[in-house]
Amino acid sequence: MKKNMLLLASVLAASVTLTSCGNSNSTEKDFSVGFAKGVKISPTGLKTVNSGLKLTDSYLTADGARMASNQVEIGKKIAVVFEGIDGFKATDGKVFPSLGIIVMDNANNVVLHYDDLLKSETGYSEKDASVLSGSVVIGDPLKKGQSYKVVVSIADKKGEGSIASTVDLKVN
Repeated sequence: MKKNMLLLASVLAASVTLTSCGNSNSTEKDFSVGFAKGVKISPTGLKTVNSGLKLTDSYLTADGARMASNQVEIGKKIAVVFEGIDGFKATDGKVFPSLGIIVMDNANNVVLHYDDLLKSETGYSEKDASVLSGSVVIGDPLKKGQSYKVVVSIADKKGEGSIASTVDLKVN
């Protein structure tokens, strides 16, 4: 049973969203520390650091709704969303982002780890790669009453740019 739940968490965590950029409500003032290199800390405690890649916003969602705190419940699908990403080095009109997720417990033991959930030999359009998110379903092996550090990272496979977000989640 535990093995099945871990497999389910693995499959669901691999449901990384790669969507086209629509009309975002974010503006450049949302990420005012500089677009090529900067740091943003949201009210949820999500800390996003970027270097070489630009973005307009980063935030947490629970089952698709923007979160106001770092408190999460068992069974919720938590995502770190990155909007307005720009600056990937294009090759033949395509970009090649990578997206990784690491979840660690309080003792810094890795409980979930995904190196690159965007494996594509043909790449993505710049528009499609402008909004990326990495998600994890809160469940086994994550335990109620515990805190976990979630790190979601994006890198340019053909360039130097990167984005990393870190948040401490408290499972209720």
